[in-house]
Amino acid sequence: MALTANRDVDRYVDQELRSLPVKGGAHIFKGGFVGLSGGYARALTAGDPFAGIAYEEADNSAGGDGAVMVRVFTTGDFEHALTSASRTNNRAAVFASDDGTLTTTAAGNSFVGHQIDVTSANRIVLRIQTTPTPLAGGTMTSELVSAGLRHAFVTKDATGGNVSLAASELGGVVAVNNGTSARSVQLPAVTAGDVGKWVTLIKVAGATGAITVLPEASGTIDGGASNAEMDAIYDSMTLVCIGAKAWSVVSKRIA
Repeated sequence: MALTANRDVDRYVDQELRSLPVKGGAHIFKGGFVGLSGGYARALTAGDPFAGIAYEEADNSAGGDGAVMVRVFTTGDFEHALTSASRTNNRAAVFASDDGTLTTTAAGNSFVGHQIDVTSANRIVLRIQTTPTPLAGGTMTSELVSAGLRHAFVTKDATGGNVSLAASELGGVVAVNNGTSARSVQLPAVTAGDVGKWVTLIKVAGATGAITVLPEASGTIDGGASNAEMDAIYDSMTLVCIGAKAWSVVSKRIA
């Protein structure tokens, strides 16, 4: 209800440590990646939303949901093993396939942050990024301004024909140059595990030639089969995956 007087609101001074209720039957080890299942923390399973790195061990093997609490790091840089680590991947997204394994493969895994540096053979500095992150919505798996990094920026040359986006190009800004010809931009296939992934498209060509955004076969954008609103230079829109084969336009600038 609306306030009729002043009030005090509890404020968390920092975001480094948070206490989370542990899922019934779960056993979380200190230093492990923590995922969320039904709102409860557990040892991360591939595809879980990432909640942080366990500050301590929490054994709820014999308890019900929430019977035990665990403290997790939700921000910070951590050294961790990553097979075939290379400095060419600095600032790239990093994923976890379980509570102790990092990978650069996105499909089926959990986004956990970005590689900041390589400290030695097969070891990196990981800047963790818990879910959810961007205030505009979505899981930002590309370079972060808030983490001292830039958003990824990709240019697509559509002057000679239609173009497609790769799954790896989600989470950033894509500038499409379609010259003066009408072209289409094909979005990558998405599943329920991709909910929250996003992309911003910008038309960087002249005043003629609309850009039609297409989902995968039988997919939808706001319930429709396509979106053709970008028909003037510097028109832009941000789309977020809201389900299997489903996208929604969450913001746009249309002249």
